[in-house]
Amino acid sequence: MHPGLNKYMMQLRMESKEKENQGKPPITSPDVVQTADFVFSRIPHQEGDSGRLLLAKQKADRNNRYLVKHAYTDCACNEFIYTKLAQAMGYSMPDAVLFQLSPGEKRPYFKTEYIIGERYLTVTDPAPTYKKVREQAKNWEHYFAFYGLYSLTGEGDGVEILLADDDRIYRVDTTDAFPISNFQLDAAGIHQTIRGLNPQQVMKENLLSSDLSHVLDSSWCDVHLARCLKICPDSLPYFLGPFARIQEIGDDYIDDFLNTLCYFYPDFIGDYFKRYISALQKQCAEYWKEKR
Repeated sequence: MHPGLNKYMMQLRMESKEKENQGKPPITSPDVVQTADFVFSRIPHQEGDSGRLLLAKQKADRNNRYLVKHAYTDCACNEFIYTKLAQAMGYSMPDAVLFQLSPGEKRPYFKTEYIIGERYLTVTDPAPTYKKVREQAKNWEHYFAFYGLYSLTGEGDGVEILLADDDRIYRVDTTDAFPISNFQLDAAGIHQTIRGLNPQQVMKENLLSSDLSHVLDSSWCDVHLARCLKICPDSLPYFLGPFARIQEIGDDYIDDFLNTLCYFYPDFIGDYFKRYISALQKQCAEYWKEKR
C-alpha cells in the first residue's frame, strides 16, 4: 500500500475508534501498555510476513523487553487472541501486550495503530528437531499440542516452534491464524462514507452474517495428526489436548480479553470473534470425541 494512503487510513481508523470509545471507562488492563513508557529500536535484518520488527525496552526496566509487530492490521488482533487462548489452555507462548499510542506520540516507527509486543525470548534454537525437544525441553509434550493448535485455528504459514534459554519450547508468529484478513481489518475501522459506501458497515455486515458452521477443517487437522503420529506413535493425546482444553475456556475470560481488544479494534470485531470461538469450541468437541 502507498505510504500516504496507509497513513490516511490509519488516521481515519483512529478518529472512528476514538468516537466509539467515548462511552467506555478508561482501560486498565494489564495487557495494555503505553508507547511513552518504552524506547523502540529497529531490529536489523528482521523483516518477514509481519513487516519490520521492533525491539521495545521499558524505560523503567530495560530488561523488560518486547518484540513488536506493527506493520499490518491483522498481526495484533490475531496474535493477541491466539496467545490468550493458548495460555488459557496451559500452553507456552510469550506474554503479549497491546501498545496504546500515547498522547503526543510522534516517533515514526509505527505503520499502523495496531501494535502488539510479545515478551522477548533468548532463543537457543530457532527450529529444534523433535529429538532435541524430547531431550531438552521441560514441556516437550507441547510440541504436538502446538500442531493441534495450528490445525484447529486454520493456520497455513508453518508451525514456528523455538527453544528458549529456560529450556522450554514456545509457539511464535501466529498472525496467519483465524479466517480474518489484513485486507478486512484495513477497512473495518473506517466509519465514514467513501464513494457512497461505509467500509466499516460493509465489513460488519459481512463478518457478522458469515457462516461459521465449518470453522474447523477436520481434513486439515487429520493431515497434521498423521504427521505427528509418524513422528511419535504416542502423540495422539498431546495433539488432541487443545481440542479438549478449548472447550474449558469460560465466557468471562473470553469476554475480558475481547473487551480489551475492542479498545483498539472496532467493537464488532469482538462480536465476530465471540461467535467464532463459540463455534470453534463446539466443533473441536466433535473432533475430539471422534478421534480419541
